[in-house]
Amino acid sequence: MIRQINVGSLCGELGKMLLNLKYSPDSLRRYNKVFDDFTEYAGERKYSQQLGAEFLAWRFNRIGGFVTSGTYSKDEMYYFRAIRSLAEYYNFGVIFRRQDFHGESIWPEPFRECTDKFLLSKVEYGVCYGYVRHSKTVLKELILFFDAAGVHAPEEVEYFHLEQFINSLVGWSTSTVRGKISVVRMYFRFIFLNGYIREPIAEKLPDGLTPRAHTKLPTVWSKEDIDRILDGIDLTNPNGKRNYAMLLFAARLGLRIGDIRDMEHSDINWKECTLTIVQNKTKEPLTLPVPDDVGWAVIDYLKNGRPVTESKNVFVRHVPPYDGFAKTSNLHNIMTKALTDAGITYRGKPSGFHTLRHSSITYKLKLNGGDMKSVQGD
Repeated sequence: MIRQINVGSLCGELGKMLLNLKYSPDSLRRYNKVFDDFTEYAGERKYSQQLGAEFLAWRFNRIGGFVTSGTYSKDEMYYFRAIRSLAEYYNFGVIFRRQDFHGESIWPEPFRECTDKFLLSKVEYGVCYGYVRHSKTVLKELILFFDAAGVHAPEEVEYFHLEQFINSLVGWSTSTVRGKISVVRMYFRFIFLNGYIREPIAEKLPDGLTPRAHTKLPTVWSKEDIDRILDGIDLTNPNGKRNYAMLLFAARLGLRIGDIRDMEHSDINWKECTLTIVQNKTKEPLTLPVPDDVGWAVIDYLKNGRPVTESKNVFVRHVPPYDGFAKTSNLHNIMTKALTDAGITYRGKPSGFHTLRHSSITYKLKLNGGDMKSVQGD
């Protein structure tokens, strides 16, 4: 049964939730401004996603379009954010922020049982936390899309609805679209095999996509850029010592941020000067030699920068209780601070740890004459 509630009441419920979540006074003011305008626009009408979309179109037609910069841009951003949050709250009973994925998600009633069981099957199969989190995000997008299309239960879904969802992904990179389709395919395969739908519509989904002509290339820093990044780090303070060692692991060994973030003391063999890990993404074991500059940077951090803690992680947060970093953290701020301190412009292009990994692999390929097998462990 689809919930029936007028716009004013729904806005009031969400407003109380934002207050309980301790949103800042400025954010509450901006959200409430949108809620008041939407309530006035809707009158006594019942909420629907379509009504929210009509309100946004009406709002921005009145002011002559959407302003992306200047005095009013932040206010207008909140119109989109608030209407999206209303849709999420209406459908899921919660609003999704990055930290919301640590616990149980509340799905719309018709989708609840099959979605919870699908995700549980992935956990029991042993997939990584990041994949389960990604799957939740994709399924949230999918169910919100279905709601906007007037589809409110699994048995109402037809293949053309899935086609429409895939078409809505235009503008995303090929790899991102493939990843989303993969989740959708496994989800509908699961709910078919478990009797929630009658038709095996998952089998009609495409296995691959034609690569786009203008696929975005990863950012690759030159050797000079990397030297500037590393030389610009302040090694006189604990944060600098930690960040320097972490960045070196990415730049010299091409490690993924998850493998650097979760690295434990026992992973480093100081006698053999090697690092042995099980990679987070692939679950494959990997052993690499530890270059001298990386080893000395780690030693400097452990002796002169790392706080006293019982954490098994090599790299820890420098605020109490000095634990390892969260599994969901990509530590983007460490990389962007290093770029800023080095005076390197990065606005508008990828700038995370992964760009150092790309640079490391590219440099190794050049040294080995383009032989991918020579850097296969990366």
